[in-house]
Amino acid sequence: MPRAFVVGNISLDLILGGIDNFPEWGVEVLVPGYVMRPGGEGSNAALALADLGMETFVVGTVGRDETGEEITRSFRRRQIRTEFLFVEPDFQTGLSVALTHQETRERTFFTELGAQSALSLKHLEQVFPAVADGDFLLLCGYFLSPGIRKSELPDMLFQLKKEKRVTLFLDTGWPTEGWTEAVKQEVQRLLLPFDYFLPNEKEITGLVGSPEEIFRFFSGILLVKGGKEGCYCYTSSDSFSVPTISVAVQDTIGAGDYFDAGFIFALAQGYHLEKALFVANLVASLNIASSPRREKLVSQDEVKNYVKP
Repeated sequence: MPRAFVVGNISLDLILGGIDNFPEWGVEVLVPGYVMRPGGEGSNAALALADLGMETFVVGTVGRDETGEEITRSFRRRQIRTEFLFVEPDFQTGLSVALTHQETRERTFFTELGAQSALSLKHLEQVFPAVADGDFLLLCGYFLSPGIRKSELPDMLFQLKKEKRVTLFLDTGWPTEGWTEAVKQEVQRLLLPFDYFLPNEKEITGLVGSPEEIFRFFSGILLVKGGKEGCYCYTSSDSFSVPTISVAVQDTIGAGDYFDAGFIFALAQGYHLEKALFVANLVASLNIASSPRREKLVSQDEVKNYVKP
């Protein structure tokens, strides 16, 4: 089976929930419990891939502190390869505090990047020689890794593809500065070497408006995540949707990252595109219906119980 390299932001997630509405400044609100766990797009996708049974390398940065050490131990307990989890001594490990809504389970994040801001192209230069023919590489949480938002990155990825038969996946997330014209131009150039782009509906609307417009500058496959509606697939000549299953949602955090992981896993299994998208939806749905502690995510055997031969 191909191996997966997940490049992305790593943090400690502190999840508070749930509340009815945001409080006013200067007041105190009680919440029914909290959860602390490794978080960030990089962590979520890597953990999901590892629990699905893929050999997975996490590529990111943590601080030289107890939080970074505990996150590293958590990855290793789940059989994630940490050779490229770089320790940055001048930074604290990143932290995200999430507030969840009591009824909808939607969330809002307050994030301190910490060591996430130190991830750089020099780190990637250490990783790329380890990527082998046939491997998969996911770049996620791009906008939360300012150190790799460089004009040289697309050229580095083109060179990687030239040297090795690697499949590239991109999930940028939402730009903290919004979809300015400069950001749109940045993403348009970034997309050029990628085989798959995996935004959600708001992100693709912010980038191009209509999904079909992306093929003015992108030659790969566009997969748009639609939450409980499933997902939508666009190629330069066709489009179709794939529904998901209904679940009792416990915590929506990481849903898009779990989708990414499920899709990569399904392609590694050799599934055709529509079947792979069903698996991506399935993995996302089952994981957000699991315990908010996320000590164990959906396994390969559990997925195969839902997949017809």
